[in-house]
Amino acid sequence: MEEILNKVENRLREINLVKEKTLALSREIILSCRKGIQDIHNGDLDDARKRLRVASRKVRNLYRLLEGFPELKNAGYVENAVQEYVEAKCLYSIERRKTIPDPDKIGVSYITYLLGLCDTIGELRRFSLDAMKEGEIDRANDYLGFMERIYNHIAEMDYPPALKRKRDIARSLIEKTKSELAVASCEKRIQDKIEEFRGFLDAVEKGKLREKGKLKREMDLDVDRFW
Repeated sequence: MEEILNKVENRLREINLVKEKTLALSREIILSCRKGIQDIHNGDLDDARKRLRVASRKVRNLYRLLEGFPELKNAGYVENAVQEYVEAKCLYSIERRKTIPDPDKIGVSYITYLLGLCDTIGELRRFSLDAMKEGEIDRANDYLGFMERIYNHIAEMDYPPALKRKRDIARSLIEKTKSELAVASCEKRIQDKIEEFRGFLDAVEKGKLREKGKLKREMDLDVDRFW
């Protein structure tokens, strides 16, 4: 009995040690990815690429540390970190108008990949809202299109269980974005018409001034003739 319990104790000690290391590494991955996502939103794609390269290296190190520790491989903190990584990688590819990365090539499980891809929809909504604020309706509509394409592919999938909640959230975000885009489109058309009408009024006003100037010159000429 003592031998068995000692073995169990030693194993638990090893697991705890690896957990501490991988927990710290997972936090670093999340931080790198979040900063990378912010870089993408700011248009700093070079900085985003560098941060994602660092995150890629850390994800590989994370899985290397977890080898031989199946108790930790699917831990929540590990899944969260890798999903954040998938989200950042997919967002970077979409912003560069490239194909989203293959899960096999970035070394993540299909389930983790799918859940991370779902989270991309929320970030694409942010892109769409930013474009609306800048009056770039076509660009906002492009981001909405990406959101819908991702959702349409995952809509009929029932596995894993965590996907359903994320899918429901994604559908809600898409519907909200559609409504906001419809309002923004109307406002943009109204603004364009106002600008068009303002330009028309300016042209009319300039025409009136030219007519007044012409009339004044003619009157001056008549006075000169009279005298």
